[in-house]
Amino acid sequence: MNQPSSNTAPKRQGIFSKIRSMDLTTGNLFFKLVLFALPMALTTILQLLYTTVDLVSVHYWGGGENSASAISGNGALINLIVVMFSGISVGANVAIGNAVGAKRRDHAQKVLHTSMIFGLITGIVVGLFGFFCTPFFLKLIDVEPAYLEEATQYMRIYFVGMPVLMVFNYAAQVHRAIGDSSTPFFALLLSGLLNVLFDFLFVYVWRLNVAGVAWATVISEATSAFLLILSLFLHKKAFVHLEWKQFKIDPSSLGEIVKLGLPAGLQGFFFALPNTFIQAALYDIGTGNVPLQNGAIAANNINNFNYAFIEAFASATMAFTAQNFGAKKKENIRKVLTYGLIWVAILEALYSLLIAFAYQPLLSLFVDGDNTAAIMAGRDRLWIVGFTYILDGIMDVTSGSMKGMRHPLAPAIITALTCTVFRILMIEGVILRVEEMRTVLWLYSVYPFSWILAVIADSVCLPCIFKKEAKKMEMENSAN
Repeated sequence: MNQPSSNTAPKRQGIFSKIRSMDLTTGNLFFKLVLFALPMALTTILQLLYTTVDLVSVHYWGGGENSASAISGNGALINLIVVMFSGISVGANVAIGNAVGAKRRDHAQKVLHTSMIFGLITGIVVGLFGFFCTPFFLKLIDVEPAYLEEATQYMRIYFVGMPVLMVFNYAAQVHRAIGDSSTPFFALLLSGLLNVLFDFLFVYVWRLNVAGVAWATVISEATSAFLLILSLFLHKKAFVHLEWKQFKIDPSSLGEIVKLGLPAGLQGFFFALPNTFIQAALYDIGTGNVPLQNGAIAANNINNFNYAFIEAFASATMAFTAQNFGAKKKENIRKVLTYGLIWVAILEALYSLLIAFAYQPLLSLFVDGDNTAAIMAGRDRLWIVGFTYILDGIMDVTSGSMKGMRHPLAPAIITALTCTVFRILMIEGVILRVEEMRTVLWLYSVYPFSWILAVIADSVCLPCIFKKEAKKMEMENSAN
């Protein structure tokens, strides 16, 4: 049995300290879960808002609609590349969260420093790879020739900032692992204000158009990464903190990060990959139909705001589960899963009401309000995907629970089979080949159909994993 006296960080005092380092194993977990998830949702929403500011900046101050499409049209492709490698940072979250619950501070310190180095190296490699392969990627998804040059320019500058983006992702995961979801939010809030300022300077004042918003994004990402790293250096009483003398790769910790994080990264890749096929299929089905494409992009932007909350509760479920798994509190693991599902159900019920009655003003934020064709196309995507988003929420929350119990491979396999293989087979093998099914309705329907399959698989897999791990906890608790 570990001795808490040698590995436990000093107790912290004061309201601010409690907010910065929330204990995820005690207290009212139902309300703690939403308090923990809300800053993460707001962090993602801020990122989406800053992207929206980028789009508005080039639309009104830069090259107009084509420039905006150059940024938004390749979003699925950027997400596909980024999400896999940034997803590996989940390994650091789970490893440190388990260590917090088990009160193994020395081990958490090794994971922290290893993850920071690994994140930086990964960012450099991915940045170089993406920079030189950008033309090939854009050709792969059949980007419209009208904005191909600007899309290439934007993506290449974006990949220049990949090292700082990866460092931010790893640092944010570390903060969340120790119960601090607010610091990443405030770091992004400050850096995002810089992003807005530089959008104005680069696009409106200096007329750099797409390149301007890309460099503004890189600068803001570097700022947010710096603030999180600075926080880890300065708060020496936190469960983990950075020290220059400890900056080295610990092979055992690296292996743990990759073992826990790689399946999560692959899961993100499997989840994002079909989106590029859906985007390409949309161009195919709607060749020359610009309102259809613009409406679909607008609807996707709105759905992304909703997904921010789903992702936040899934990540919160993972973080809470990780700490309670380390503390061997099986009942708390069960409660966290239940509470996560309840919160997602509440949020999706509210979202369904919102898009049912306010789809037109929402879509008008991204397309001209008098463009009826684009509004109707956006409405179709909003309704088909939005009304069934609860299924995605169930899938993500159950997946977060499995990851927190150190079983990331199961949800990765389920996602690969349901959200990747099934969707691609439906699109390439059925929808694009059967003339009667070459419609937007059938194309968007692959989302809810795949979510149903994933929920069924998760409902079978998760109870088996929990039962197995609960038995281990009982045996270890009895031995101690």
